[in-house]
Amino acid sequence: MAKITPNILRWSRIITAIIVTALLTAVLTSHGMAAPRFAGFLAKIQFLPAAMAFSVVTVIVILIATLAFGRIYCSVLCPLGAFQDFFARVSRLGPNHRRRRYHYCEPATKLRNLTLSIVVLSILLGISLIVSFLDPYSIYSRGCAYLLQPEWIWLSNFFLSKPVTMAAASVTGIVSSLIVLGAIACAASLRGRLFCNTLCPVGTTLGYVSKYSIFRIDIDTDKCIQCRECEHVCKAQCIDLVSHVVDSSRCVDCFDCLPVCPNDAIHYTWTRHQLSIPMMMRSRGSLAGSAAGMGAGHLDTNSPSDVPGARLVLDRRAFLATGLVIAVSPVVAKAKRAARMVGGLSEGQVSSKPSVPVTPPGVSDRQEFLERCTGCGLCISHCMTGVLRPSTTEYGLLRVLHPVKNYDIARCGVGCTRCTHLCPTGALRPLTKEEKRHSPVGLARVTLSECMSYSDGIRCGKCAEACSLEAIVMADRGVVSRGPAPVVDPGLCIGCGSCQFVCPSKPYKAIIVNGLS
Repeated sequence: MAKITPNILRWSRIITAIIVTALLTAVLTSHGMAAPRFAGFLAKIQFLPAAMAFSVVTVIVILIATLAFGRIYCSVLCPLGAFQDFFARVSRLGPNHRRRRYHYCEPATKLRNLTLSIVVLSILLGISLIVSFLDPYSIYSRGCAYLLQPEWIWLSNFFLSKPVTMAAASVTGIVSSLIVLGAIACAASLRGRLFCNTLCPVGTTLGYVSKYSIFRIDIDTDKCIQCRECEHVCKAQCIDLVSHVVDSSRCVDCFDCLPVCPNDAIHYTWTRHQLSIPMMMRSRGSLAGSAAGMGAGHLDTNSPSDVPGARLVLDRRAFLATGLVIAVSPVVAKAKRAARMVGGLSEGQVSSKPSVPVTPPGVSDRQEFLERCTGCGLCISHCMTGVLRPSTTEYGLLRVLHPVKNYDIARCGVGCTRCTHLCPTGALRPLTKEEKRHSPVGLARVTLSECMSYSDGIRCGKCAEACSLEAIVMADRGVVSRGPAPVVDPGLCIGCGSCQFVCPSKPYKAIIVNGLS
């Protein structure tokens, strides 16, 4: 079998990662369904969302691939990995790039295990806030939804004759995305894949598996001349040239180290090299790192370390076996547009505060929705009417950035089921148009004292006209001095919010949709 050259491996990985990240970015930022139909599966094969959706097949395939080839997932399929690689590369361009070389660092094992334990515990306890800010896919997805999509929609509206509407990101979503992505970008500029090998729960989980991977980076100690070129380009900082060992639990298989070796001493292979002259090798030039190698070997005291040909006695560092961490657990037709309605908050109206926040459609169990959702923002970015917004305190402080409906500014299209088909974690159950008409998420409630028709005798009835399900009728309440008032049929109302959206009563809307507890 012909040997694959290092450059082919490296560039194949880079091109694949660029294609995957570009497609996933298009899925997250485009407002139409063309990109999700073509590449929406990329959001559903992200490791942590797949685990939370109990997608056993996806999780097992990723684990098997990791066991065979190492952390290929982290270098090819994870969009946040490509994001970090970009800033790591850009920061090392220019004439001073040699000053920013990488150096081997000891693994932050305690921090990695602590972070993973906290994430697993938070999933079991249903505290999704921690998962939202540590899951690499959710971090990248929010950045696309709240930072990139507004610019993309603006450009589309500028160049296209037909305007495209979108859900404007909340201040919470924008600020949180800027802070988290900014911190990760800075860390990548200084230390490469630092986030992946310290705080990322996916990286730690796959790292335990990749310890036993069949294919891995291996150093031929007979050929190694201690030039340290491989160490200086390793953004995972996992190449230990004192012991000639590559920490496969941290290696993300970027293959940057392979083409820079001047003596073809480092390979991606299933074999493990054995010294042809045991316990002895020759080194060219000064022996960098010799003082730090007291535990792994020693210098011959009869030969100075700065003299070419000095002998270095080495012991190969043993790999410690550890237990395997078990992973915790879109084709949609275009919605038929209803007639345009004038609504929202007009001058003099006060924002409504439902007693129970309204969830997106497709929620079978409210508690399960809150526990599974990671606040990735994919449903929000594809909401046709813009009724979905990232939450702040609606679901509690431990569940910020979850999608919540705001009927003061928009309504939910009765025939739209986009969000239910896009959710990668299973927090939203896929619905057909007909199923949505029989799947209530809220119930409209009328406050007669605020209703213009009833209290002031002004002919209105906008709420009844706006209800496409005919769940609201204007009925005479039997009071002579009062006009007809809206009556809600709880058997027909699904909480779409059209009535609240068009209600013109001031200062408070006379009809408000409350969520189902």
